[in-house]
Amino acid sequence: MIVIIISLILISGGVFLKMMYDEKKYYDEQKDRIITFMKYNVKGYKEIKFEEQKRNPLDGFVIMGYINNDKTNTFSAHMWSKDDYQFEYLSTFSDKLDKMMIKDSKTVSEIKKEQSKTEGKKKDD
Repeated sequence: MIVIIISLILISGGVFLKMMYDEKKYYDEQKDRIITFMKYNVKGYKEIKFEEQKRNPLDGFVIMGYINNDKTNTFSAHMWSKDDYQFEYLSTFSDKLDKMMIKDSKTVSEIKKEQSKTEGKKKDD
């Protein structure tokens, strides 16, 4: 009986640790996508500071932060079910950040598609 209880505790602990690892990996991947978006779509982008990440009670996840060491350059990056929980574009951001955005910003998928075309051309050269 004690062996069964210890086994259940160990299995539960392993499952919990795996879930924590998967969640951290997910947020790290989304942060990389946010950085890609910022580099491509924000004039004068230099650095990013992520402040909070959490589940959105309505749908998906949200990561909040600011850029260029200026806490008035804030953003909220949402990952929705309609985008397969992948970050594509900023849904909310400060007026200051809005003024820094290029006119026709692209989603992360569009950016990655362009980058893969560019890399393909470099390989052909």
